[in-house]
Amino acid sequence: MQTLTTYDIPYSLYGNNRRAVFCRDAEVILAGPADTGKTLALLWKLNTCALKYPGASIVIARKQATDVYGSVLVSYQKKILGHSAPVRVYGGDKPEWFDYPNGARVWVAGLDKPGKVLSAEHDLIYVNQAEELALVDWETLTTRTTGRAGHMPYAQTIGDANPAGPTHWIKTRAAAGKLTLVESTHRDNPELYDQATGEMTEAGKTRIGRLANLTGVHNLRLFKGLWVAPEGVIYDVFDEARHKVAAFVPPAAWPRVVGIDPFGAQIAALWAAFDPINGVLNVYREYLEPFGLTVAGHAANILQLSRNEGIYAWICGGPSERAWRLEWQTAGIPVVEPPVSDVWIGIDRVYQLLKEFRLVIHSSCPNLLSEIGDYRRRVGHDGQVQETIENKEVYHGLDALRYLVAWLVEPVEKEEVWSPWKRIG
Repeated sequence: MQTLTTYDIPYSLYGNNRRAVFCRDAEVILAGPADTGKTLALLWKLNTCALKYPGASIVIARKQATDVYGSVLVSYQKKILGHSAPVRVYGGDKPEWFDYPNGARVWVAGLDKPGKVLSAEHDLIYVNQAEELALVDWETLTTRTTGRAGHMPYAQTIGDANPAGPTHWIKTRAAAGKLTLVESTHRDNPELYDQATGEMTEAGKTRIGRLANLTGVHNLRLFKGLWVAPEGVIYDVFDEARHKVAAFVPPAAWPRVVGIDPFGAQIAALWAAFDPINGVLNVYREYLEPFGLTVAGHAANILQLSRNEGIYAWICGGPSERAWRLEWQTAGIPVVEPPVSDVWIGIDRVYQLLKEFRLVIHSSCPNLLSEIGDYRRRVGHDGQVQETIENKEVYHGLDALRYLVAWLVEPVEKEEVWSPWKRIG
């Protein structure tokens, strides 16, 4: 344990950074290009709340616990803590929490290791780099800030974010009115722009100049603050205006299948119904939950979502996941193996359906829409696009989509169960 002190030097907030800090909406994300001061602004907010509200329970979180210590906590400890009332730090080089003299506590957590911190009630949860989260991560956090902690006059889940893909859940959730999205700009950072004259500072000329020199999608996102598809995007034919449709309940006569990604940090399932009149596959429902329930628990949830629906086939995982399929079968879902195990062949099957506008995704599938806009090949240090997928392990919804599409479109020697598309070939 060591003792630090808390920030009491006047800190001025400007523009949309100020708007986000004083906003009391239940869900707020401050997004914008790099170096707009958004992280420091939200750290200032949480520190101010800790000082102002005795007993407040506050969390600093990030997707990966290891990423917290080398980034946001450095700013918190060096730029926010430092000048008056003592704050006690527990955990040494990797702090677990910070205790304030009035009984307020700021916890440190990663969503990959939620533990007891993210299972408890809190007054305020702040997520650094919120674009890294899946929607289910964010929604889980909002269930921890319902007001039951009761130490502040309001409860919030807040975060900062750099722009990501155009279909990211942050954008769709904001468009649906469930989240307040505040766009930060470089002019909001007093280190970059003189707030009295509006002129760029010398530091601003250097720092913004470096961002302006970025190329490709990094320039568009981190310098211009645009929500654009990444370099090496795999489903570059995806057109939100045509491939995303308003959610509706498919007619009971439309054949249905379910694709399941059975293993990983999160368990995913997608429901798809085939429109035999127009020849279009509709992905109309999704399930994405953290790994932690038993297979039986996930299976029970998926069966409950499928009640009163005639599911013709449940397609689950690849050849290396036979043991998992057996567990799902034991749990009551008669899953089958997809006929194609090669990832790129499976991707090509999905790509062709999108290209021919024979696959649409309902607005009720925000996680899948978020994934498809950011699914990309790895780009090497030389700028060359590689034939490997960047962070493949986080795209559980797209794996489930690949499984069910492969089962539907792969040629078969004999009819199996149903054949509206042979299966949809």
